[in-house]
Amino acid sequence: MRFRVSLIISCFILSNSVAYAQSYMSSDELLVKPRVYISAGSFHPQLTTSLRVDSKIGFGTELNLEDDFKLENEMNVFRISGIFRLSDRSQIVGSYTNINRSNTLTLNQSFDFKDTTFEAGARAKIDFDVFYYALTYRYAVFDKPNWNAGLSGGLRYVKFKTGIDANFNSEFYSATASIGAPAVLFGIHGSGYLTPKLLARYSLEYFWLSVSGIDIRILETNMTLSYFITKNIGIGAGYLNSNYRIKDIPLSDDFNGKVIFAFEGFNAFLNFRF
Repeated sequence: MRFRVSLIISCFILSNSVAYAQSYMSSDELLVKPRVYISAGSFHPQLTTSLRVDSKIGFGTELNLEDDFKLENEMNVFRISGIFRLSDRSQIVGSYTNINRSNTLTLNQSFDFKDTTFEAGARAKIDFDVFYYALTYRYAVFDKPNWNAGLSGGLRYVKFKTGIDANFNSEFYSATASIGAPAVLFGIHGSGYLTPKLLARYSLEYFWLSVSGIDIRILETNMTLSYFITKNIGIGAGYLNSNYRIKDIPLSDDFNGKVIFAFEGFNAFLNFRF
C-alpha cells in the first residue's frame, strides 16, 4: 500500500513539473544544468528482519530479529548519495548507508544458528550490521531543459554481518555469519523542476532471480523533493523503500539460509549542486 501511494504521488509530482516548469524557468536557468548533485543527511528507517543461518547439514531456525531479539525496529542513520551527469542524457547515481543494531537479553526459546544450538535461558548478545552500497547508470529517454525521464540499470551490494554470543550454565557459545549479496537492478526514473528552486525526483528499480534453490528478490523505490535556498545549496526530504529477500546464495562458505530484510522511511538532507 505504501509503495502504491508513493508511486501515485511521484507520478503526479513529475507530470505536474512538466506543465509548471516551462512557465517558471527563465531562459538563462534553462541553459545551465548542474553536473553534480550531492545529498547527505539523516535517514529514519523502519526495519523488519527475518534470518535463518543453516548448519552444514542444513538445519537452522528462522528468527525475527525485532520480535525474538528485540532489536530496534526504527532508528536514525546517516545516508549519503550523489548524482554525476556524464552527458545531457546520461548520469551515474551512487549512495551509501550503514545500519548497526545490537541487543543483550535472556533467550526465551532455544534455536539453532549455524552449527550452534543456543538454549532458552541463556544470556545472549546479538549484533546485526548492514552495509548498503548502490551504483546506478541512468539514461534519459526524454530529456527536456527542466525535466527528464528514462531507464536505469545498476549494481547493489548489501553486506550483512551478524553474530551471537551467549552464556549458559557457565558455558560460552558463539557463532557469526557474513552474507554478501550483489545484484543487478533495472528500473525507471524521472525528475523535474516544479519551480526554479523546487526539484522532484522518483525512481523504481527491481530484480528477481529464482533458479536451483537460489532466490533473490529486490525492490526499491525512492522519492525526493529538494528546495534550493541558493544557487548551490538546498534542503530536501524524501521517502525510501527497499526490500531484500535472499535465500541460499552460494557466494560464501559462511552462509546457507535465508535473509528477508526491509527498510523504509523518511530522509532529511542537505543538498549541493555544482
